[in-house]
Amino acid sequence: MQAALLLTSMLPLSAIGAGQPEPGAPGSEALVASNAEAAAEAGAATADDATAADAPDAAAIAAADAAQIETVLVRTRNRAEQQQDVPVPISAISGKELERDFAVNLGDFARRATNVQAAELNSRRSSISIRGVGKNVTGEEFESPIGVIVDDVFQPYVGSSWTDYADLESIEVDRGPQGTLLGKNTTLGVLNIRSRLPSFASDYGLDFTYGSRKNGKIRGFGTGAVVDGLLAYRASFFVDTGEGSIENVNENRSTWYDRNRAGGRLQFLLTPTDDLTARVIVARSRARENINASPVVADPTTYLDGTARSGATFTSRLARDWFGGGYTPLFEKFKIDVDYVTPSIDEQNSASAEITWKIGEHTELTSITAYVDNLFVADNDFDLTPFDIRRGGGARTDQQAKSEELRLSSTIGDSVDYQIGTYLLHNRYNYESRTYLGEDAGAFYATNPQYATLNADAAGRELLRLSLDNWGVNNLRRPVTDSYAIFGQANWHLTERATLTAGVRETWEKKSNTWEFVTLKPGADLTAVAAANGASAAQLAAAQAIRTGQAGSSVKYGPQRSETDSSSSTSALLSPSYKLTENTLLYLSIARGVKSGAVSWNSNDGSEDIVKPEVAYDGELGIKSTLFDRRVLFDLNLYRTEIHDFQTTLVIPDATSSSGTRQTLGNAKRVTLTGVELDGQWAPVRYLTVRLGGAYNLAEYASFDNSPCNTDIAATVPATCDYSGKTLPAAPKWSASLGIDYQSAVAGKAIVHAGVNDAYASRQNASLSLDEYGWQSSRQLIDATIGIGTIDEKYDISLLAKNLLDKVYAVDSSGFSSTSGVTYRWADRRFVGVNLSAKF
Repeated sequence: MQAALLLTSMLPLSAIGAGQPEPGAPGSEALVASNAEAAAEAGAATADDATAADAPDAAAIAAADAAQIETVLVRTRNRAEQQQDVPVPISAISGKELERDFAVNLGDFARRATNVQAAELNSRRSSISIRGVGKNVTGEEFESPIGVIVDDVFQPYVGSSWTDYADLESIEVDRGPQGTLLGKNTTLGVLNIRSRLPSFASDYGLDFTYGSRKNGKIRGFGTGAVVDGLLAYRASFFVDTGEGSIENVNENRSTWYDRNRAGGRLQFLLTPTDDLTARVIVARSRARENINASPVVADPTTYLDGTARSGATFTSRLARDWFGGGYTPLFEKFKIDVDYVTPSIDEQNSASAEITWKIGEHTELTSITAYVDNLFVADNDFDLTPFDIRRGGGARTDQQAKSEELRLSSTIGDSVDYQIGTYLLHNRYNYESRTYLGEDAGAFYATNPQYATLNADAAGRELLRLSLDNWGVNNLRRPVTDSYAIFGQANWHLTERATLTAGVRETWEKKSNTWEFVTLKPGADLTAVAAANGASAAQLAAAQAIRTGQAGSSVKYGPQRSETDSSSSTSALLSPSYKLTENTLLYLSIARGVKSGAVSWNSNDGSEDIVKPEVAYDGELGIKSTLFDRRVLFDLNLYRTEIHDFQTTLVIPDATSSSGTRQTLGNAKRVTLTGVELDGQWAPVRYLTVRLGGAYNLAEYASFDNSPCNTDIAATVPATCDYSGKTLPAAPKWSASLGIDYQSAVAGKAIVHAGVNDAYASRQNASLSLDEYGWQSSRQLIDATIGIGTIDEKYDISLLAKNLLDKVYAVDSSGFSSTSGVTYRWADRRFVGVNLSAKF
């Protein structure tokens, strides 16, 4: 058994496929055996002479170059299975392809998966969406409907996926509800990321990339035996540094959207017996980058209805003589002018232990114990000007999660195979949102009448300066989740061709949240200042009104408040499938998924908001086929999803408000997703593989008649707007990806390779509030590589490009207000570089 494991650890990925099972995984012995046979056919060493297989020879490469699609193994159902045998719409990408294309982060992954979008803003606000739905509300108490699983550990915090990844075995995107097996809240799908396993055979690799904007990247790995046949290790790391694509024209001359991150992962694989294995992983990453800036690109003089804007605007406020006789904002795409530059910090740590014990010949028990934490600190120049208006501030989030998953799995049998288990999670946050204001804040935030009153003489100008100088508040929240679930899923093989899959998950959760709004810096005593300098009563009242405008209602200040909510939910799956032929699978699935509710607080008055869970009802109808002696792979899927109680921001009646309404966090009635997805691969000739993905997706608010209205539509904004029938943000109707990979041995001495990945997305809105300025035109993103390496794959030099056409688009947007212009968070610009890699 250990000799076979040693052999498979040295095989090229083209021979064994992506996502091979860990030792002891269900079906692993059969798969190891089949992999050993594949190795023999490819000319690799036998198990008795495994040490001779340190690298593939020319015969192995020739076999791998045959005009067939690579066999891809996935773990959608917690066991290694061929992708075409799993009745779930899946996009799977091998680690070899990711490595060849230098795909290292969420954005890279999304461009290679069907019907997937990603927005990498920072670790707190990054998100991944499937079929147009991701995390729609900012706040730690809210969870994502997309599960991220890294090395079998569910990540409860969206920020845990905001990092670079190195030394990956595979990634897979499982679309549709996956809650009966794969983690909590996976109502729209799962991104499953898997690292390469430790090997008892020594293997080391290092690559270096250098390119645009002085960007340098180093990635490396090493693996081998600590105790031969008993304990193996694998260590990997990455370092990524370079300047950003946004220039700060201020005197500090910094760049934004830069890179300054590093991380590492250390694994140990223990195999004391053939029936018992343990895998222990510790990982850490850290980033310190200037990323929290969305340049102001416009400040329109009229509302969308054509009415001229009256009152103070972002531009007119800065034109006041307080700001050096008038300052004109910098409305340029890739330039900002800020005086306060402090990098955001993101630190992630994790540890997990996965122990698998094979019990007899029929079942195995798996325990996955995990700990993850994340620290995010943002200290931003929110005013985006060179003046002392908002003196830093931002969010600080400390997150800690502990989890335990226990699974009992049968082997795949003739009649029934099953998995049952339990899952426990404790997840907590300490969150604070800081606002610190400076000596120019009063002059900026004052209304036109307030400014005129205070700017009339020296006494008034002193009050204007001190109205907000050294004044600050802090919003503290501490959301905590305790979750417990039991789950089970079984496959009943009715005949050799027909299978009925059924699953259920019951979850019990207790959510609590503690809230406090406190004044950290009280600022000057304005009454005492006015008495000392002789300011008028009108001037004192104006200065106090400026401070009150920023402080808000006194109701939200006061003692600490806590709220608790307990709930239970049921996820279920029923999926019949039928093999029309040995290579064609037809399937239908009906599923119910539940995303957790939330306990939140209204920042206007401190009232509690109990947000109900989202419930998704999903239907899938698909066909998977492998044709022409594995030269064509074809997957087609139709789906319809209805999400009830969609979590978002809405307007509710409020008798205590002067307008009779107030905004709050709550639930829109219904969202619908309807579409068709295609995944395909084609190996037309030897050395060439073509991968194609495409989708038509109609993601709409089916019933949402109490949405907040955008303030840029008119001078007088209605209390509520009806968004029913509108397309969700970041949900293109059409998307497609085309990947072309070529590799060929040259004279038996070298390998020439080239690859292109072309990702297309149709017009979409980058603003969560769907304001008109958020619309982005269709985009086509091309990544490309070309290189040459040695026949044994030990050395390689490649040229690479990401976003080759330098497509400019925003991944986040906000409309204008009385104190800000239209802002865009730009996506990554073109990167061109050279890569050198070596394996030892």
